[in-house]
Amino acid sequence: MSSSGIIPSASTTSTTNALKKGKWPPLRTTFMASIVALGSSFSFGFQLLITNPAQGAFIKFLNASKHSNNPDDAIIAHLENQWSVIVAIFFLGSMTGAFFIKIVAERFGRKKGIMLAIITQITSSLLAITSYWIVNHYLFAFARFTMGMGIAVAMGIAAMFVTESSPAHCRGIASLLNGVCLQSSLTIGAVLAMPKLLGTEDLWWTLYLFQLTINTVVLCILPVVHESPSYLASQEVKHHDIFKSKVTESVKFYHEIPYEDAERIADTLISTHQISRSQETIFSVWRSPFNRRGTLLGMMVTVAMAMSGITVINAFAFEILMDVGMEQDTAAFANAFICVFSLAGIMVSTWIIDHFGRRPLIISTFGFLTIVNVAIISLMWAYSETQNQIVSYLLISSICMFNFLFAMGPGPISMFITGELVPQTSRSASSVWTNAVMAAVRFLTLTSYLPVKNLTSEPIAYAIFFIIPMFLNASKHSNDPDDAIIAHLDNQCRFLPLTSYLPVKNLTSEPIAYAIFFIIPMIVVVVVLYFLLPETKGRNVEEI
Repeated sequence: MSSSGIIPSASTTSTTNALKKGKWPPLRTTFMASIVALGSSFSFGFQLLITNPAQGAFIKFLNASKHSNNPDDAIIAHLENQWSVIVAIFFLGSMTGAFFIKIVAERFGRKKGIMLAIITQITSSLLAITSYWIVNHYLFAFARFTMGMGIAVAMGIAAMFVTESSPAHCRGIASLLNGVCLQSSLTIGAVLAMPKLLGTEDLWWTLYLFQLTINTVVLCILPVVHESPSYLASQEVKHHDIFKSKVTESVKFYHEIPYEDAERIADTLISTHQISRSQETIFSVWRSPFNRRGTLLGMMVTVAMAMSGITVINAFAFEILMDVGMEQDTAAFANAFICVFSLAGIMVSTWIIDHFGRRPLIISTFGFLTIVNVAIISLMWAYSETQNQIVSYLLISSICMFNFLFAMGPGPISMFITGELVPQTSRSASSVWTNAVMAAVRFLTLTSYLPVKNLTSEPIAYAIFFIIPMFLNASKHSNDPDDAIIAHLDNQCRFLPLTSYLPVKNLTSEPIAYAIFFIIPMIVVVVVLYFLLPETKGRNVEEI
């Protein structure tokens, strides 16, 4: 491999005008992308949402489990904090699973690797269902951990599978099918997990039965699709004719072109990938400047995606809606309505991503998301101060706009941009880092957001009312010890903390915590990506 980490040209034969029948991917490519998305990103989005509207049912389950395992435990007030940890364990599993992406993808291949990951998800669903019947939250937490592992491996390999199998001219739309499934699952999860439907104390286990059914269907269909042609072309050649035939058949299957044209593309792929069959490791990927740059940019996009505010909105949107005065059922319907905007955003993205390109779309949406986040913070503060229902409606509208913009840009693009920035020999290693850092950021955000929100309330309010006045008082006495107005001021100011300390404490919590987590990182990312992110639309790695 060259020092740049770029293998010689793979040719752009597959994207010649003769083969371009339109921007939409060939039918079989669309079918494959849809199936692997159902087994990966659909499961991811579904798991993100079901714990939100059904949180009350899950907390009752946690309460029952704690009492059945420890009848003397009376710390019921800590249930919500313990539940937030269980929710975050999913991302701890995702972070762990990310480090298995390369091992599974290279040892078993793209197709079989996804099948193995789906089997893990099916096992996890069975464990979650079992935890309901034996009333054991420890088993449920373990099921969420293994579910996170299986979904992380499936999502990492799915992105590579679609990127390597799709013709370059429609690779963006094919990759976006992962995002379409994810956003669809958010809406489906938000609806099914409503307290009026399956999100009840007696029925929440059926949510996992639903996912188990989807994964089982995908597992049964996957054997009929072909392995990635790029992966096949990178394997060791034992019998050349059989080897070339497999690659050719895979190209013909996904590109839907005559055998002769597929054979020419197969020859190019084989000559390209056989020059260096050695795959980069998760450590050697950092040695090449080109691979390092692509991996770092991919990591930055995924971190920015996770730090855009979507983690908290996915996990706590139901609570936010309840906080602005909605009843439980109304909040559940509103939460589902908000998710519809995500679906609308991804549908818009499918029409524009291969027209405008990745770079302008992701930079512009990140920029607009920063503005929307400022609006969300301002409206949170305004509602907590005024309790005005109009402000609450504006806040809900802002969240809808956030979901629309997120689904149009960062959400789907972050799932495949790394695969377009590095060569085939580095994709699995780079995918490990991007998926691991995304899961780590989501895990840390979920476990620390509420504590930081609480920490930013009491100390700031205390400083406003007690620390700063004490400092000014001491300064005034040191400069004018004979000032007799101090006692008068002290008597007047005693009334102020008693009447306004708690309101100010509440005002300084949510907006400040939201700003710390989701404003500053977004500003930094927009600046960095503007100067460093290359365009990948319709371009192979060697062209970049």
